[in-house]
Amino acid sequence: MSAKTVTGVDGRVWLVDMKIMWSDRSEGFEHEKEGGRRAVIGIIVVLGLLWFALIAWKFQVAAVSVPWWVVLILLGIAGFFPVRWALRRPRRLMVEGGRWPDDDEAIGEAWSGFVRGRSEARAEFKQAVRTLQKRGTPARANSPLQPQ
Repeated sequence: MSAKTVTGVDGRVWLVDMKIMWSDRSEGFEHEKEGGRRAVIGIIVVLGLLWFALIAWKFQVAAVSVPWWVVLILLGIAGFFPVRWALRRPRRLMVEGGRWPDDDEAIGEAWSGFVRGRSEARAEFKQAVRTLQKRGTPARANSPLQPQ
């Protein structure tokens, strides 16, 4: 999704990378779990049936008039959940590198963590870049990044 090469305050070169995860493998509490693919398919089928019923009702009974604001509300409801689902996908934040420029035999460091939500992931990405530039390490006290 996005990657950036950063030179730390101590001269080491790091690669900060962020990718969206389409499958949710996080362990959470039971009430934090999403319904999964079957729940999404069920909701889409029910919404499709409701749309079909509204359209069929309009053409079946000539006296039925569906106001424009009802259609607008239904479009908003139908569009809200897929957009929210896409924006709330977890992102994997990876920070790799950390070798000294003159040391060819050294193995670099790798840090990774998961962040849920687009704006939170972008903020963590920028924070990791700033922390590397100021401190020379990607982690801070409340960072989701953990050494691998």
